[in-house]
Amino acid sequence: MTMRTEAERARENAISLEVKKDGLRQRQSGDWVLSLVIAAVHMDARITGAAMGTRYQCALVEIDDNETPVDDPEKQKWRDLGPVKQAAMRCRDPVFWAFLEEEKHVPAQSMEDAADSVRKLCDVPSRADLAINTAARMTWFGIDHHFQAWKAAQNG
Repeated sequence: MTMRTEAERARENAISLEVKKDGLRQRQSGDWVLSLVIAAVHMDARITGAAMGTRYQCALVEIDDNETPVDDPEKQKWRDLGPVKQAAMRCRDPVFWAFLEEEKHVPAQSMEDAADSVRKLCDVPSRADLAINTAARMTWFGIDHHFQAWKAAQNG
């Protein structure tokens, strides 16, 4: 019997449908309520038959009138900075310092500590090497992705 990864199981069980945003409000608790409209032809019986409170993992992609994905300008701006500038900016952020200490178990009490820890984690003598060292760049992107997920969970 072949073991399937979580990603494979997710793809096999995904419910693909088009939705339109119908409403957004914030509860007193701080939680958000997002209302989506699903055209009748797109409704899936797994949704209509599921009990109230059933949890779903969602991935939403904004599409234009031509059915093509719309790029998020903020993410594009971040990507356009490149890994060297991204790392420099993160190392100035005290929230990133907390992440490094809590999640990566490396010292980060200052900008210099954070920069040193990033260099050690990426195994480079200089953050500038993130521009030319593919393995280091991939490590940096993993660190940054982990940081963004950690930060979202902290604010969640």
